[in-house]
Amino acid sequence: SAPVRRDARRERSLARRGFGGDRAHGHCGGTSQDPGDKFYVLGPILFPLRFLLAAIFLFLMWPIAALRVSGMTEEELSRSIRHRRTILHHLIYALSRTMFFMCGFHWITIRGRRASSSEAPLLVVAPHSTFFDPIVTVVCDLPSVVSRVENLNIPVIGALLRFNQSIMVSRHDPASRKKVVEEVKRRATSRGEWPQVLFFPEGTNGNGQVLLKFKPGAFVAGVPVQPVLMRYPNKLPATIWTWKGNGVLKVLWLTMSQFYINLEIEFLPVYNPSPEEKSDPALYASNMQKFMAKALGKPATEYELMGDTPVTPLGHLKVPLDPKFWELGKILRKAGFSFDSVQGLIDLCLEGVCSRVGLEELAEKLGLTQTDVISRVFSYFPKDASGMIDFREVSLVLAAQDATRSAEELAKLAFDLFSTCDADGCFLLSAEGFSSILRSLVGSPPAESGKVYAELCPRETPGLDRDGFLRFAVRHPCYRHLFLFYLRPPASGRKKPRVQQNGSCSGKTTPGNQFKSD
Repeated sequence: SAPVRRDARRERSLARRGFGGDRAHGHCGGTSQDPGDKFYVLGPILFPLRFLLAAIFLFLMWPIAALRVSGMTEEELSRSIRHRRTILHHLIYALSRTMFFMCGFHWITIRGRRASSSEAPLLVVAPHSTFFDPIVTVVCDLPSVVSRVENLNIPVIGALLRFNQSIMVSRHDPASRKKVVEEVKRRATSRGEWPQVLFFPEGTNGNGQVLLKFKPGAFVAGVPVQPVLMRYPNKLPATIWTWKGNGVLKVLWLTMSQFYINLEIEFLPVYNPSPEEKSDPALYASNMQKFMAKALGKPATEYELMGDTPVTPLGHLKVPLDPKFWELGKILRKAGFSFDSVQGLIDLCLEGVCSRVGLEELAEKLGLTQTDVISRVFSYFPKDASGMIDFREVSLVLAAQDATRSAEELAKLAFDLFSTCDADGCFLLSAEGFSSILRSLVGSPPAESGKVYAELCPRETPGLDRDGFLRFAVRHPCYRHLFLFYLRPPASGRKKPRVQQNGSCSGKTTPGNQFKSD
């Protein structure tokens, strides 16, 4: 029915905006609305005063936090020190609450009861939408957290992380994650000896309209956890700080320009995992996400952050929200590149005249002289051992910018560019060529594209023929949506595809399993 379609479309739209500050609802100030006007009227008065006072209380915590762990050996710090020097703990608690009070968090509405560490050694908090969310640690009596080891070098923050014996993880040490998992298990099974460990299982900030995919780190121990919900029921979401949206200073300005900020924290009942969830952290995380999403009344999505890129699963692939090569098109158009010359470049590749190029040759082929533009284009493509890039990939990306080229035409061109002729005179696409296509258009690493290729082309088959590739590109029940919708240029007149909540490929066109146009 029409209402159902509208609800599904709205849900998909919310899921797609999960990482960004929703401009329709997230724009704060500068409008004709009264709340926005009040922000700018109060800002020059409240912001500098509150910022100064909050900074004073923050820096007062520095020596107190450092004093608590001073003189202790690594062996002593490997055990819980919660019951030692408790007066310092109470001082940090009071200063932390005062600091957030100065920021505008005068009252915090608390629902439910916080479980003890013996009942629930882990706390999972969602949605994570702002750098103000650590206020929940005050409500939870300053539990330990998991943080990047680089944060230890930040003034004040590093001292506070040592103060509450946080678990540190290094992105550069391959063994670090394993150590973190072991430490979480050790503390979670200490029967209340250690304070609770608090996680934001989304792992990054969203805009609060959806729940992003939960990472399994908080669930590896297989112990009971207590879900904690955070809500900011304000007229305008001034506190939201996301991957794409208002910057830190603007969020601080908009938040501290209000008389007060409404915040609600709800402690849900302790969640006891099933035997299946205990043995499968990913299942435990997924079920917890759905449980908390239902309590919030918001969609649970498959979005997550890979590096600095928000992605969603599509079969074996992790697909960015938007194709990255669109940015290349914008850069080239701004630099004055003529896309009318693209077909000539494609013909050179098809004739085998041009294969691999360096930076200077790329500039010559594209007819551009701006060094910064050429450098950005060149850096988009992977380089071989000699520092050269594959010009076929450049040609394919340029062809994908053409709104008049159909999805099938783009797929045929991709096959023609990367297929090779075997001894029998048949043109076949190898795993390497298939990987180059997906890497150029979608940014997929070889490991992901290799799984897709293995699904399409059994081992006994020498390669993927033209019909097989077209079945993948324009007729496959899951992957066809890449070429038919996802890769279509914004200028093509088509609506952008909406990424469904569940990116699995079941072979059926069911709601929530693929890219789908509205």
